Amino acid sequence: MPGNPLGYALRRYTGSAILAEALNGDEDEIQPMAAYKKINVDLGLESDFTKLPAEVTVGDWSYFLARSRKGVYRLLSNVCPHQAEEVVDWTGVFMCPAHGWRFEYTEGVCVNGPNAKLVGFPVSMEDGHLIAELPDD
Repeated sequence: MPGNPLGYALRRYTGSAILAEALNGDEDEIQPMAAYKKINVDLGLESDFTKLPAEVTVGDWSYFLARSRKGVYRLLSNVCPHQAEEVVDWTGVFMCPAHGWRFEYTEGVCVNGPNAKLVGFPVSMEDGHLIAELPDD
């Protein structure tokens, strides 16, 4: 079952710094993404998603399925990277009710605050099905 998207992000970014420090600062010796097993999750038929962004549940975690103007799909975590609150679909953006940060629909980039972004995962298409690549931890 896929792990917690916020926990994944924290381990991805802080874990590599901690490991690099343990290796006496030699970050070239580590590849943080390689440490995580990835699983493919079938989200369903593309034709089933008539309105985007769409709420999607995988295991115990909720996400938003989004599509860019170029037609590229992403699965965005619904967890705010700042306070780990659940973001909600709110009038054309995702919003964190804890502090009002707003994230745009396609890439999850914060539009009214610091350089922040919702954790996103790639989605591909196979035989009409949308397949998300998620960490399995």
